[in-house]
Amino acid sequence: MPLLEVLYAGEEPLSQDCKRAFAREAVAIFHEVLGTPPGRLRLVIHQLKPDDSLGLLDDGDGGEAAQGTDR
Repeated sequence: MPLLEVLYAGEEPLSQDCKRAFAREAVAIFHEVLGTPPGRLRLVIHQLKPDDSLGLLDDGDGGEAAQGTDR
């Protein structure tokens, strides 16, 4: 059974309409491309706070963390 896991990092949560539209498109794409029958795709949408993802680097220090390391 295919599983599509979506990670969304943002301040505002996704609306129900946005999630529903994404789910419809995902079902259609999985059916068209992979032949996944309707009802077989599992979809999980997780919302991350920006400070739980790369938003941690947006502290304005302009230092090494924001630029990355070339080791």
